[in-house]
Amino acid sequence: MRFYISRLLALLLLISTAIYMTAYTEPLFFNDKVDKAIIKAFIKDSIPVEIDLIYDNDSLPDQYYSYIETPVCEKGICYDLKVHLYWDLLGNFVNYKEVASDPFTKYEHELFTAEDHSKLRKILADKTSPLANYNPEDLVDKSKTLYSPLIDAVVGATYPALKSSVVPGAVYSTHTLWNIVNGTLADKIKAYTIAHSNEAVLLKMAHSSSKDLQLYALRNLDTASTSYPKVLIQLVKDGIDYVPYFAIAKITQEMWLDASLQNELISLLATTDFEMQNEILNGLSATQLSASNTAVLLDQYISLEESQYKKLTSILKNNIAHFSHKEIKTLQKIAAETNNTFAHFANELLKSKTE
Repeated sequence: MRFYISRLLALLLLISTAIYMTAYTEPLFFNDKVDKAIIKAFIKDSIPVEIDLIYDNDSLPDQYYSYIETPVCEKGICYDLKVHLYWDLLGNFVNYKEVASDPFTKYEHELFTAEDHSKLRKILADKTSPLANYNPEDLVDKSKTLYSPLIDAVVGATYPALKSSVVPGAVYSTHTLWNIVNGTLADKIKAYTIAHSNEAVLLKMAHSSSKDLQLYALRNLDTASTSYPKVLIQLVKDGIDYVPYFAIAKITQEMWLDASLQNELISLLATTDFEMQNEILNGLSATQLSASNTAVLLDQYISLEESQYKKLTSILKNNIAHFSHKEIKTLQKIAAETNNTFAHFANELLKSKTE
């Protein structure tokens, strides 16, 4: 019996040791497919790092992961910074996760607050941070010092102009992490993706919630692909920031002739902003509408500003031959409404129809 108990205890010790070691070296995800160590590099010139590629449930590349362990030194006092890091397919910061046994700390060995973590994630996601232009020792004003009993030394205070670029009390850690996240590793990740991407990966990028991924897909998708027009429409509808404007600019004259594409963009007039409405109207003004889309466009006048009525009327005039009895009745009704700001333009269209 003692033999079995000792064997059991040894096994439990082995398992607990494995779990402890795994906490340092394994990514915090559970996925069927991971390509291990597809990128090997060095940080701080001599610390080896391996980067894994994580796949999604459709077996498409999803994000990159690396476990980082690096010293951070201040005033001759060093400690190990341990962290799980994640990047997107173009090497942009996605997230980090602490090692449970070695959480992030700041001045006086205080644990990071939720606000500190939020600020650090925002800093790491900013590739234009001024941290790129400073050495760690240049971030603190040595003429203004604080005494730290924890390290029994005098430490410098952060320059006021740089306070928004670092986590208070964790200047050196912030600088170290930012340069790891946005330095050579990010460049190698982007290069690897570019070298191994295909249409499926580009389509995944186009449907992501990242402006950078969307733009990369928009610029690199094969324009001859059958998926290309659908991607343009999707990015006009759901693109982040200014992506919709780049997408609509890529719609060719031939694409504008497609009745299905016309319908989707005309329908978008009801929900999109003033600037995109103008882009859609400009595109429609240079093409011939289908009969059904002419009717749909007329109904959209209520979604537009009065300053856009002239452009709308011009488009409808160019397609006046498509007006059925139903559209004529609609125009007559609008023209009779004295408080309707489109009434004048409705009369203009009715006259054009009878000429």
